[in-house]
Amino acid sequence: MYKRTTCLITVLSFFFLVLSAQARPVRVIMLDFTDETGGSADVALTGSLDSRAFTEKGTYFLQKSLLASPNFTLIDRRDFIQQIEQLQLRDGSDPVPGTIFSTRERPTPLSPTFFNAARSLDGDAMIRGSLLALSTSRQKVNQGGYQTEFTTLSLRVMLQALDVVNGSVIGLEEGRASRKFRQTSSVQTEIGEDELLQLYQQAIATAVPGIEGQLKGRLKSESKVRIWVQTSADPAMIELDGILLGSSPVEGVEVIQGDYTLSVTRPGYETITKKIILSGDMKITVPMISDQLNAQERKEALSNMNLRIWKVE
Repeated sequence: MYKRTTCLITVLSFFFLVLSAQARPVRVIMLDFTDETGGSADVALTGSLDSRAFTEKGTYFLQKSLLASPNFTLIDRRDFIQQIEQLQLRDGSDPVPGTIFSTRERPTPLSPTFFNAARSLDGDAMIRGSLLALSTSRQKVNQGGYQTEFTTLSLRVMLQALDVVNGSVIGLEEGRASRKFRQTSSVQTEIGEDELLQLYQQAIATAVPGIEGQLKGRLKSESKVRIWVQTSADPAMIELDGILLGSSPVEGVEVIQGDYTLSVTRPGYETITKKIILSGDMKITVPMISDQLNAQERKEALSNMNLRIWKVE
């Protein structure tokens, strides 16, 4: 009996060890920091600070904080930018050989979005930051006939995590840091950039645990599935709930399971719109109908139309 119990404990320990090892880190894409202070830094204390240039350095501090946690994997910003530049989306397909388009009908380039690039790199979330405030408060104290001023410099940041599918906010956390200075008639302190950057780094570091918890909690609560879509007239533009997945054939795009509206468009063809439920990995084949058919031909085509959906085992 003792041997059986020991064996069972060993097996269960190994099982949980495997499960913990398979919990993959959150794949994060870093966006820029923005300056929301309105240039309101105290010149007497911070000197001629360029708040915009100062704000942009927050990206590096956030990267440093995220890399210190085993729960995050950072996607290289250069890869992200390169993917955006290479992603040449169009509002229709490339011409089928032998097809003649007028200038008006020819497919035109669409501006690639951050979301398309993020999905193509298998990102879980995009994180952007804001420098909300760089402010000072003063307290004057009369000490034995001598007046002393205590100045507190406060720095406040906000981190925001965005869903890579639809851009919705999935995490929001604030971070703060402050430092107090004693000013007298004989001693006046002006903060150097290095000290300001230390405060900046501290404020960002205080916000990271909150964002980490929100992202990990969301990923655990959401089941993701993959979707494959092809049409009888590839390539066509594929959208889920108005979010562009790309041109068909779409191969194994990862989305959150649930109810969606699938839309398929291509110049010269009817737009196909269908309500679908994604409860597992799905393959979908969409028949396309030419918009050049007369009323009777269109009616017959619609009556024979069969949208094929099947689960991937």
